[in-house]
Amino acid sequence: MTVIKEKYKELANKKRLERDSKWNLDWITSDEKLPAKEIKDVINYIDSNKLLNELELEITNSTAIEITQNIKNQKWTSLQVTLAFCHRASIAHQLCNNLTEIFFDEAIQTAKNLDQYQLDNNGGTIGPFHGLPISLKDNFNIKGQSTTLGMVNFCFNPPKFEQDSVLVSLLRDLGAVLYVKTNVPVAMMMPETTNHIWGTTLNPMNKLLSAGGSSGGEASLIKLKGSPLGIGSDIGGSIRIPSSFQNLYSLKPSFGRFPTFGSRSGLPGLESVNSVNGPISNNLRDLKFYCESILNSEPWNYDPKVVELPWRNVELPKKLNIAVLIDDGHIKPTPPIRRGMDIVISKLKSQGHDIIEWEPINHYRLSTLITEFFTSDGGKHVLKETLKVGEPLFPYMENYGNSKNIQVSKLWKLQDERSILVKQVLDNWLSTSTKTQNGKPIDAIIMPVTPFAGNPIDKFYNYVGYTSPFNLCDFATGTFPVTRVDSSIDLPDAPRQYYNEIDCKISNDYNPEESHGGGVSLQLICRRFQEEKVLEILEVLKKLIDYKD
Repeated sequence: MTVIKEKYKELANKKRLERDSKWNLDWITSDEKLPAKEIKDVINYIDSNKLLNELELEITNSTAIEITQNIKNQKWTSLQVTLAFCHRASIAHQLCNNLTEIFFDEAIQTAKNLDQYQLDNNGGTIGPFHGLPISLKDNFNIKGQSTTLGMVNFCFNPPKFEQDSVLVSLLRDLGAVLYVKTNVPVAMMMPETTNHIWGTTLNPMNKLLSAGGSSGGEASLIKLKGSPLGIGSDIGGSIRIPSSFQNLYSLKPSFGRFPTFGSRSGLPGLESVNSVNGPISNNLRDLKFYCESILNSEPWNYDPKVVELPWRNVELPKKLNIAVLIDDGHIKPTPPIRRGMDIVISKLKSQGHDIIEWEPINHYRLSTLITEFFTSDGGKHVLKETLKVGEPLFPYMENYGNSKNIQVSKLWKLQDERSILVKQVLDNWLSTSTKTQNGKPIDAIIMPVTPFAGNPIDKFYNYVGYTSPFNLCDFATGTFPVTRVDSSIDLPDAPRQYYNEIDCKISNDYNPEESHGGGVSLQLICRRFQEEKVLEILEVLKKLIDYKD
């Protein structure tokens, strides 16, 4: 029995050694140049310590739009850009442990081919992403690479994939340079990014706080500017949670807007709630650039579940109707998140936007219902893959070891309940017309993503009631940064009557000194297939808030 238990460690170690053999040692920073353990905030460490040369710093501090324009104008070559991001990503990984698969040699060859194409075609480029490095969460299959999903049995099963995911294929056709994949929790089903293969990814804003999950490696890398633009996935909050913890802009679209076919799933075949993928970036306009470019490639011709819906221009009303929710009545957000809400509400009101309160109808039930869907197979798929190599389950995933398989008749009943609850949320949305000054329904909702500005590591407590209801509603949502935790302002709450045990734990866990510098971000929710509207309203918020790290 001991031998079986050790098998997962042997496989994980073998996989790490395989990856580590691919590092370019010229891009690895010596230990004496890395920050001391007591330094928590490392987002500016690479720049302030001049760990890159001047050209590399200029390139990696540029937006995706600026990078593609400079390549098109032949200020930079694709090779120069690729080398700069490979170098910076390597250091970012040393700082926060965010990478899984690295394939720098393949990326360099791609960049050389793109430069040759440009040379042969009088400066012409093959697409809008020509020469742009794009990082990918470790659930996208890339030809010639592994996709582990943080599961030890997938380390060499298969050793490499023979075909790209649809999205990966489109990115190549549009000129992107693929160079790294980023860390995820086991099966992408935990709110913190840790697993037995690659370990724990850290939050560069405050390394005492979680990077979030499941796109935690992606968000951590992007925050350190080891990638100008990355793609995550979201089935219960997996884009929004890590993006909010690291003060990034992100978009969780409705299912069917962007291709998902060919990706590896932690819960293959689950369609009671659908996973989606979307962009994450330090720069808001890069999200729109990505969305327009992907949809202009007509992805509905490659993925049968993509809706034929090109990107649309949206004109917002001068005065927006916004509903806000500060506290969902089940878990009270910690002081910095509530302060972030107050900042945004105040700024919106100062510009004459109409603000009303959102009533969280069915939110808690939707958040428990989605968990029932996740384990509707009794947790058998995840458990089977872990048992094959004796991999133990993390505490966050204990329900995958003790759940019961749901009969089809009960699953149908749950899905029917979901549809009824979602209809009630929609009716509630439309009924806001009776509360707004202009008699029209709200344009969007603004609320927290989680109760915290990055939870203390291992203390998320699995509550995703602020995000997961909108996965079941299939609403388009985005995240946006507001400020950072300030220990002199964001003081702990006095003892109060708590909603429940988890509410008590989260309140008592909050320590302003421990959380100092953590990201304070919120989410903006619009209705289904209103991705364009999400990004336009985020632009309004960006100008109002004027956030800078």
